[in-house]
Amino acid sequence: MTKEWRRLLISSEQLEAASDARVPLGDRELHYLRRVLRLRSGDGFAVVDGQGRLWQACLDHDSALLQQPLNQPLQLQAPSELGLQLAVAWPRRDGELLLRMATELGIDRIQPLMSDRSVTGERWNSVRTTAIVQEAVAQCERLWMPDLAAPLGATSWLAEWGHNGGDLALLATTRHGDLPLLLDRLEGFKTAQAPVGESVEHSSRTRRVVSLAIGPEGGWSPAEESLAMAKGWQAVSLGPTILRTATAAVGAAAVLCQWRSSCGTSPRPLT
Repeated sequence: MTKEWRRLLISSEQLEAASDARVPLGDRELHYLRRVLRLRSGDGFAVVDGQGRLWQACLDHDSALLQQPLNQPLQLQAPSELGLQLAVAWPRRDGELLLRMATELGIDRIQPLMSDRSVTGERWNSVRTTAIVQEAVAQCERLWMPDLAAPLGATSWLAEWGHNGGDLALLATTRHGDLPLLLDRLEGFKTAQAPVGESVEHSSRTRRVVSLAIGPEGGWSPAEESLAMAKGWQAVSLGPTILRTATAAVGAAAVLCQWRSSCGTSPRPLT
């Protein structure tokens, strides 16, 4: 069964450069297949491109031999017509764990932020963070790789994403009295259902986006909150307790993804 195959994530560009369904593998990929999965030549596994496609393959020396034509993948999945974006004032610690969990839960885009009260931690390593997301995609068996953005200043990013058509922009905050809970605010948001059977490309162009911004452990600064409210962000609560940034982000990601599933707008197979 395909769901039991161990998976290897390969870029779309690498797949499209393949010759006769034979995809050359790099040292990192061969190490994963041979040393981690302990596969031998002729053993089967799955190849995914992070863009909704999956093929069955077998290991053939230093290549992956696809068992289906490149333009006829064994599985083809449309993205959700409702995208989920998680923006986080990047924590000093637990950032890698946050990346793994947000990816496993199903977040579509992760935006690291530097806010007024952020505490500088380890230097952002794009190669390392991308590898973490890729590993999580293969491990959790999702077909779409989330977009991992480069860190940006919170003020400029909040200003850009606040007013964005029919999208929903939510700002998690605390100590403001009776704020609506995240789930209650989500329930009031009406999603636009995409017609069944539309193309991957069409669905991705017309998707709506729910964005949730999580502040640092010291909280958003008054200037950041004032700007966000002026730009159309809606304040929400994540519960009665004060959470660490990574805890808040992972808990909120779980709520977002479960809510999307209940709306019937999760990624789905194309027929």
